Amino acid sequence: MPLASGIQLPEFAQGSRQGRPAFVTARSLLGLTSGVALVDSLIGGLKPDTVALITGSSIRLHAAERYCIRAQLPPARGGLDGSAFFIDGGNNFDIYLFTDLAHRHHLAYKQALDRQLLSRAFTIYELRSLIEDSAAVFAARKPKLLVVSDVFSLFNEGVEKAEARRVVGGIASSISEISGREKVSILITSADRPEFLIPILEEHCSISAEITEDGHCARARLFKHPSKSPVETLQEICPRNYNQDTLEVKAKLHG
Repeated sequence: MPLASGIQLPEFAQGSRQGRPAFVTARSLLGLTSGVALVDSLIGGLKPDTVALITGSSIRLHAAERYCIRAQLPPARGGLDGSAFFIDGGNNFDIYLFTDLAHRHHLAYKQALDRQLLSRAFTIYELRSLIEDSAAVFAARKPKLLVVSDVFSLFNEGVEKAEARRVVGGIASSISEISGREKVSILITSADRPEFLIPILEEHCSISAEITEDGHCARARLFKHPSKSPVETLQEICPRNYNQDTLEVKAKLHG
């Protein structure tokens, strides 16, 4: 159910007039970025044909909400000038982080919330249904970004492996159909990479990456990308990339 209600580069041209071809901004050619340097340097921008899977640490969740906020920005600021549809499989959409990010990007938070679409799933079958039945949401609200958050979190020990594979196969096929039909950027996140499920989903993704944290270091692995070779990097986490924002939000929450 819907939630209750950088540096600017020059444009090549403005719009399309009298049959002239429409041009886009230099930033929009790069795709939608999260503003998290570690994520953006690893996978690049999300484009209309991108289906990206990011697994691992909570960085995936920070990036997901930043993508949602930045999708609302105008193209001249690297956005999509549209809403995002966030299907929450892990019940971890952070409203405080979202509104704080809206403020940082100079968006009125009430309007930002009105544009943000949020649906929560509590079983694997609800998750599958929300994805399969999303055509109505796209027809009515025309979101420019789809996020499926923590896609494997509901697949607990009570779900038999054969059934889990069947449901994930349906989810993966539906995501591919949405990508082809709607031509929107799609981001999928997960804390884990279950060996018996990840290949089923990864087959339908154009990008697959994992980010893990150990103290002040982050290990980033790129498994699949349309224009990059698989790579693994280790780097020190800089608070300016994402941690400082998160710490400030937590400070507000606790006091």
